[in-house]
Amino acid sequence: MPELLPFPALRYDQTVVGDLRSVLCPPYDVVGAEERARLARQPYNAIRLELPDAADGEGRYRQAAQLLADWRASGALRLDDRPMVYTYEQAYTSPGAASDEAPRLARGFFCRLRLEQPGKGVLRHERTLRAPKEDRFRLLSTTRANLSPVLLLFRSPEDGAASGQLLERLAQGTPIAATTFDGVRQRLWAADPSRSADAQRLLDLASSGPLAIADGHHRYETALRYRDEIGGPGCDAILCLLYDADSGGLTVLPTHRVLRGLPETESLLAGLQDLFEIEPMSDAAAIQSGLEQGSIGLWTRQGGGLLAPRRERIDPLLPAGSKALRALDVTILASALQQVLGLSTAALDEQGKLEYIKDADQAVSLVSEGAADACFLLNPTPVQAVLEVASAGELMPPKSTYFVPKAATGLVFNLLST
Repeated sequence: MPELLPFPALRYDQTVVGDLRSVLCPPYDVVGAEERARLARQPYNAIRLELPDAADGEGRYRQAAQLLADWRASGALRLDDRPMVYTYEQAYTSPGAASDEAPRLARGFFCRLRLEQPGKGVLRHERTLRAPKEDRFRLLSTTRANLSPVLLLFRSPEDGAASGQLLERLAQGTPIAATTFDGVRQRLWAADPSRSADAQRLLDLASSGPLAIADGHHRYETALRYRDEIGGPGCDAILCLLYDADSGGLTVLPTHRVLRGLPETESLLAGLQDLFEIEPMSDAAAIQSGLEQGSIGLWTRQGGGLLAPRRERIDPLLPAGSKALRALDVTILASALQQVLGLSTAALDEQGKLEYIKDADQAVSLVSEGAADACFLLNPTPVQAVLEVASAGELMPPKSTYFVPKAATGLVFNLLST
């Protein structure tokens, strides 16, 4: 079974840095160049550690490490005096929710996870890409700190009621950190498991069965490489954020696919017509509203439509595996593109022909404005499918899931040496 541990977090001292909203940032892989530049204008913003300025070349990783040391020396960052479990609450509005809908609550907790090869105590569900892993490895090797967590899902008795009750009790009293960032109310509480039975019970409950990586596959694999190649104090554990799969309050959104650099769109369409029944549509908005599980949206400058797989032609192309894996939109699309274009998802990505876009309107606009040749609009991957694929030891294509709300980077850091 997985081993979960309390830890002393390195945290911002608000008497030095002021309101936390000026120091928090989104996860590095959802921050564009303009947003990074805006955030980096704040002198203590975590983006300066988590996503060093690319203009500094290879030296950007060393600069991040120096900045981390400087902020510790100045007192902007301080280490908690004992190992804790940190309850984390986000109040957010679900994308697409009605304006009068009450905010949702996502509750989880930060701790350390003892590293192990995925397969038993820790399960993965998604393939990774080489470039992000190399980037994260260089940053980890120089800073010797986990700056953002791996997000993990667990299951507790009574469909999450047990963990929900523990987190409810731990989220009482005055939080040690509170602010609103990116429109999401962020609150954090600390509890010492040696003094809090609820905190210890939460650790025991979450580690009583396998943990599935929901987000952070690249960070997890990077940590394993760091442990095996560099080693040293703290190399055998990683910062993690855990949610109950049934009651944690997370929402899963799709990640859409944008293609560019194709020799001709007509050949793509012809190949797709052999594999899918296509319901033509000339309005991208109608395609988005017509999406349902089992269909894929397609938009090109020549129009688009809804794609329904011709099972007798698609099924032989799908990878061997569970019904859950073979039924996913992302699996079907990856197999279809391999057949039609002769290139795997990894090859398309490495050649710069594939981009992952969270916003469907943005994906459509890139095509309509001539910056891309085609986009595929997908449905969210169900949480149950994530757990089934992970439990079967199988892997989905990259960027198959997009969980919200995203954890704000900068609430807690994990120094490997502590």
